Amino acid sequence: MPAPPVKLAALRAVAERLDALKLDYAFTGGAIVNLLLDHPYLSPVRPTDDVDVILEVVTARHYAEIEERLRKLGFDHDMRPGAPCCRWMLGEHLTVDIMPVSGSFLGLNTQWFSEALGSAKLHEVSNTSLRLISPVAFLATKYTAFLDRGDGDYYGSHDMEDFVTVIDGRENIVTEVNDAPTELREYIAQAIANLLANPFFEESLPGHLPFDQASQQRLPGLRAKLLGIAKLATDSK
Repeated sequence: MPAPPVKLAALRAVAERLDALKLDYAFTGGAIVNLLLDHPYLSPVRPTDDVDVILEVVTARHYAEIEERLRKLGFDHDMRPGAPCCRWMLGEHLTVDIMPVSGSFLGLNTQWFSEALGSAKLHEVSNTSLRLISPVAFLATKYTAFLDRGDGDYYGSHDMEDFVTVIDGRENIVTEVNDAPTELREYIAQAIANLLANPFFEESLPGHLPFDQASQQRLPGLRAKLLGIAKLATDSK
């Protein structure tokens, strides 16, 4: 895979350090959106200030031990006001959210993190191996994040933007969702059924595509994918 316009250097820097932990981890979040698309160059990169990682840590005690190792690897806790407990800085400019797979002890909603980490796969990007969560798991984590912090803003939410971008950018996403584990498939299908029942979501869809004519012509195909996934919810009943 050629390097799409993502923060490849940032992802590589984080991966090189986390590899030293000898723990399972996978990248998630806005920094990997274009890496999940069939044609990365068709969608503009959403500016994002951080890299998100799911790490194989399940207890507060284990996380405390890992924190010390992270400091030795060059990470420093982000002490800026409002920064969550899982946020670190690598150097002066790279923000990294290192989230435990079970993060309730940090106040994180990690509902789909275990599934996401377990189904993550290595991707070769410009001679760099990066372990990314699957597109289907990505949809589940993004929808959960939207419910937590999206405030019903279907157009302005970055989580919803990423959610729609991945559906638009994967030709076989309906089949991929259909082939996912039952609980995950039903969650995403019902999520999209709920979205399609809301007229504000429908109105937001053109705004999630680039405004040029060629991109806007993908709108019927995007709607067809959404309807196809939503239908999986009724098919499973």
